[in-house]
Amino acid sequence: MTSDALDQLLPSLRCPVSKQPLVLHQQMLVSLDPETRLSYPIRDGIPVLLAEEAVALNAEQWREITKQGSA
Repeated sequence: MTSDALDQLLPSLRCPVSKQPLVLHQQMLVSLDPETRLSYPIRDGIPVLLAEEAVALNAEQWREITKQGSA
């Protein structure tokens, strides 16, 4: 998947756990849900939106990423 394709798809992607929108940060997608603060990897250009692949960010990491928006 190209970066342009991911950019077009991003508005329709949601966190599979919280159902909140996701923002792109480096090679991961981060949920905008402040309670779960989950991030999902992007492997070979493909988002891996599986709950078992999610990593919980600490509150400070999550705030930094979500205040920046898409990076």
